[in-house]
This record gives sequence, structure tokens and C-alpha cells, in this order.
Amino acid sequence: MTRRTSLKRATAFFGLALTFAQVSAVSGHEFWIEPEAFAVARDREIRADIRVGQDFKGDILPYIPSRFTAFKRYDRLGESDVSGTTGDLPALALTPRSEGLTLFTYVSVAERIRFQGWDKFASYLELEGLDAIPARHDARGLPRDDIRELYTRCAKTLVTVGDATGDQDRATGMRLELVAGENPQALAAGSEMSFTLLWEGAPLEDTQVALFQRGEDGALAARTLARTDETGQASFTLPAGGTYMAASVHMIEAPVERNADWQSFWASLTFAVD
Repeated sequence: MTRRTSLKRATAFFGLALTFAQVSAVSGHEFWIEPEAFAVARDREIRADIRVGQDFKGDILPYIPSRFTAFKRYDRLGESDVSGTTGDLPALALTPRSEGLTLFTYVSVAERIRFQGWDKFASYLELEGLDAIPARHDARGLPRDDIRELYTRCAKTLVTVGDATGDQDRATGMRLELVAGENPQALAAGSEMSFTLLWEGAPLEDTQVALFQRGEDGALAARTLARTDETGQASFTLPAGGTYMAASVHMIEAPVERNADWQSFWASLTFAVD
């Protein structure tokens, strides 16, 4: 490799990393895995982007190993890492190993954000249904003019390879995780779909789950809300075929050694129905 080629690659990597940091550092944005196709033949490549944005629209992020703690595939043959080269776009491109429902998960490194005013922080809490946090914030004697937060993304997508009859989504061990109760391949418009929200492997009750339905021709995504019951489950009716994302946020007190007030975890699950 020539010195000029090395310099060009280093410059390209720096630009990609800077872009990743800029678009990831905005709390209140969704983060998801978006396959080019949610159903593929056994001999076709699976390709998917990592995205961050709002209303199911967002920036595409490259494959950068330093930005995630785990990037995994789960299929009928078990678990494996999603490998790639730094800077790859799309971030995921691989050949299926078997038929069936294939899960991909991505866990980001923890990022930091600071809110210099209460209003913006309070609006974000209201949007994500984190109703108990304001009272807990005040009870802890924390300032309202400088709020420090850590946040981690826990994204999942479901891809059907060939015939996935009988396959189901399952828990993969992410700290916050949405698990679909039904196989998308078996659903159609008008069906009900349930999700179980897990926190450290246990059902998380009374927590908001949002379901986004991608809009057509540039329209904003439709957003429907529900709260989990005592079993951690929330259910929605799928009004039409298309692409969907379920999302939820859970916030805890940050560990003292992390030098932050709060730590949030963002779960997303993307899928499609005919």
C-alpha cells in the first residue's frame, strides 16, 4: 500500500467517524437496523444499514467497530459476529447460513450528552414516556440547569430467509430488548402483534413502547403508543402492510464512577409484513 493510499483511507475513516459521532450525539433520536429487504431467498445476500434519525428517516452510519460492543447474527445455526471492514457501507452485508428467521442485533458503546436547560430534557422525557424521572431527579437533589446523561442503543431486526415457518424471535441478552411475539412472515395487514420488553432478561412493566409505521412517498411515520402490562407485554394492530419499528427507552441512575446523572437504554426492533 502506498503512502498516498494510506493517507486517503485514514482521511476517509476520520470523516466517517466524525459523522458517526455528530449524528449519534443527539438524544431523542431513534436508532435502528434497516435491511434493504426483510425477506430474501436462501442464495441472496442480506444487506442492511445502521440508521439514526427521527420519524423513520435518518442518516446511514458505516461499520466502525469502535462504536459498538456487539454486532451479532442469530439463525438456526446459532450465534455469530457480523464482521466487516471499517467504513463499510452498508454496515451489514453477508450471505445467509440457513433458511428461517434471522435476527441481527447491535449494541452501541455508551455515548454522552449534556442538557444545559430543563425544558429540553423534560420534553424528551415526556416524548419517551419517562414520566417518573422528573420527580426522581428532584428527589436526588440534581441540578436542573446541567443534566448529564449516558445512552446506549440496543437495536434488532428480523429478516426472513426462505421459509421461516415455525420460527420465532427470541431474547438475545441485550440489556434492554424488545422480543416480537409473532413471526412477521405469518402476519398480514390487520393482524395484532405483541412485543415483550425485557430489562436484563426480565419483563419490564409500565413502560412506553412506540410503534412506527413507515410513511409512503416521503410522509412522516405514523406513531402509536402503548405501555407494557405486568408481563412486560404491549400489543398493537398493524393497520397495513409495510415496514415497522417498535421502540422503547428505559432510564436508570448512572453508576457513580461514570460521572453522569442518568443512564438510558434505547431498544428498537424493525420488521416488515406483507
